[in-house]
Amino acid sequence: MKARSWKIGVAAAVLALLVAVTAACGGPKADVSVFMMFPQNSPFNKQDELKTALQAKVGEAPTVDVSVSPMFELQKMIVELAAGDHGVFVLPKEQFDNFKKDDGFVPLDDVLKKEDFPEGVHNDKLIGIPLKDSKLLKDAGYKGEEVFAFITVRVKEQEKAKQVLKAMAER
Repeated sequence: MKARSWKIGVAAAVLALLVAVTAACGGPKADVSVFMMFPQNSPFNKQDELKTALQAKVGEAPTVDVSVSPMFELQKMIVELAAGDHGVFVLPKEQFDNFKKDDGFVPLDDVLKKEDFPEGVHNDKLIGIPLKDSKLLKDAGYKGEEVFAFITVRVKEQEKAKQVLKAMAER
């Protein structure tokens, strides 16, 4: 009988610990998720630094999360785009140029001037922001090829995503 009570006690303790650990991991979901995939020299080890710096630029709201892919992989990029879980995407120029032909981007003309970012204009609308020279990436030590930030039409919180992208564009 004692052995059975002991097993039940251990099982209850393990279950309580599991519930506590998984509850702590969940936390509140960020208002805007930023997905970054770089062509080379990725600052993947600076994901937390990028998140902290971006949140400081944006302020308290909207809340921001940053996910940096440690390497460029076309299939992963397509899955992330299709899933629609991110508010802002940062991808290599080549991929941006390929996708912009599909007209699936949110125009940014109401938050940024297209004259300031002519490389991101398509069909007379600003749809992407080159970030290589942005303060955010420079401060993180990024020295790779050009990347573009954009918002897809699938994003639910477009205004919040625009607010984050505007902060990312600061030079």
